Amino acid sequence: MKEENTVIQSVDRALLLLEYIASHPEEKLTLTELAEVMNLDKSSVFRILTTLFRHGLVRQEEGKKVYKPGFGIFGLASSLYEQMKLPVVVSPFLREIARKTCENAHLVVRSGTQAVFIDREQGTNRILTNTNIGDTEELYCTAVGKCLICDYSREGLEILFSERTLERFTERTIIDMDALRGELQDVKAKGYAVDMEEYEPRVVCLACPIKNYQGKIIAAIGISGPKDRGLPDLDRNIGIVLEAAAAINSLLIGGTDAKG
Repeated sequence: MKEENTVIQSVDRALLLLEYIASHPEEKLTLTELAEVMNLDKSSVFRILTTLFRHGLVRQEEGKKVYKPGFGIFGLASSLYEQMKLPVVVSPFLREIARKTCENAHLVVRSGTQAVFIDREQGTNRILTNTNIGDTEELYCTAVGKCLICDYSREGLEILFSERTLERFTERTIIDMDALRGELQDVKAKGYAVDMEEYEPRVVCLACPIKNYQGKIIAAIGISGPKDRGLPDLDRNIGIVLEAAAAINSLLIGGTDAKG
């Protein structure tokens, strides 16, 4: 498929305009000047600016008809910055989790309907399956995935999964939206999630959500191992991961009592 057939022209123009404004933060850019830069009529550019303004991506100085980058850009950038610094904060805790549980420990973030592994620490125990940085898993049937979406409302879940069908991977996979919502409410209440062979046969996983200073879930940490080893050690390992998550959350919020 050729790129020109997949690009939405109005979105492309809006992003080009935003890029131009963001690259000239000190200039007092007027509607006329921006229309000339974009080679578009002023009414078209005004509609684009109005849309960007609505989302906080551009702003106008009070009493002046000039445009500057909006503070909404900072919000988008800070989200990426959080993900970039997360491994630095979490890595020592992953090592400790792997040492105490002897299982693989990992850090994931959400990308669309997938959980993406962005850091991991290998345990000493033999494993059935292995995950690498950059690998993805499903949100709705994995422990880390359920942690990432446990705050979602029923409506939010329907929107998130509106363009895909919940696939059954094992006989334990939850594919009913009401059942999934109930499971997620339980995860939120307990502070951890468990995947009992929902994604892979004979594999048990557990995870805890990681939150930023605003209390928003931005990641999850977890471990995985074979069922015959994971179930007997489940309660002990839940405690280990919960303790690590609490310490990480304290650090990200700005607490001083957490220990690495």
